[in-house]
Amino acid sequence: MKAGKLSTSIIIILLILIVDQVVKIYIKTHYPVGEVTRLFGMDWARIHFIENSGMAWGWKFGNEGER
Repeated sequence: MKAGKLSTSIIIILLILIVDQVVKIYIKTHYPVGEVTRLFGMDWARIHFIENSGMAWGWKFGNEGER
């Protein structure tokens, strides 16, 4: 892979990561839990704000949260 293609790839990846984090922070600080927003007015593209009680995909360590 050429240096130009590699640097372009890295820039695209970093931009995606930055946009992802900015959107997450904005939603976390401006939306109530349970809020649903349509993107660009389209019914099939929505953002649902929910809180995950564990790690990724709801995974937990050991018996956390179980009673």
